[in-house]
Amino acid sequence: MERLGTKENKRGIASRSLVAVAALLALAACSTPATQWEVPHPGKYTLIYYTEIPGVIADKIRITVGEREFYVPNETVRPSAQSMYLLSHWKIKEGEEVLDIGTGSGVQAVFAAEKAKRVVATDISLSAVDTAIFNAQHNGFRDKIEVRPGDLFEPIKAGERFDVILFNIDYPYKPGTEDLWKVHQRFFAEVSNYLKPGGRVYYQSGLVQNIPTVQEMASSNQLRIVSIRMDAALKVKHDPIVFVLFREKDLSSATNAPDLDY
Repeated sequence: MERLGTKENKRGIASRSLVAVAALLALAACSTPATQWEVPHPGKYTLIYYTEIPGVIADKIRITVGEREFYVPNETVRPSAQSMYLLSHWKIKEGEEVLDIGTGSGVQAVFAAEKAKRVVATDISLSAVDTAIFNAQHNGFRDKIEVRPGDLFEPIKAGERFDVILFNIDYPYKPGTEDLWKVHQRFFAEVSNYLKPGGRVYYQSGLVQNIPTVQEMASSNQLRIVSIRMDAALKVKHDPIVFVLFREKDLSSATNAPDLDY
């Protein structure tokens, strides 16, 4: 099996991405009549799926988030009530550098690029990488968003640090899915290494019963939760929750304490 970091594999990824982006561009140019379904959620952006056949999600569908348009194939995780809640509750300031972990279709990265100086978006799924590249280009941010393949912080270059890190990856939601915590535990163990002084994390993990586990992961890795925002998305049976976290060492220093305008 080739490693993602080899030159040959990177060329393969780049070639595959160009083909995938070309295919998505052709899809975007089509004007097929579509049925639409608005996903109910407590966030501030409308989320609408457009499908060619009523009740059937096509192989690749058009999705709108607010006024922006995205194209997402079946192989890529689609924007959801949880991702819309995260999108509604982070704050990016002009000129900040942002890391979007588990970018999926690239929605968080695209909206972050409206104000950020640059955005690095990562995903372990090559389909998601292709999709995020297309959606960055389709929304006019290809020069500002760099999409990289890899697991969590694996694609981050030596010395790279960020003002904001966004995290929106599947969490345990029913019996038998507890192994999903392993990715979250690794994220909490490593995230401090990639924050600039005073940097912050916006972390989405729904279900009220998950809060104690998140608190434990934060405290055991010298991170402080400074905000928890939650609203029940009753129609889709989720409780999206956004946690805002800072490093303890940044909060404990009076001279270096960050501006908590989050």
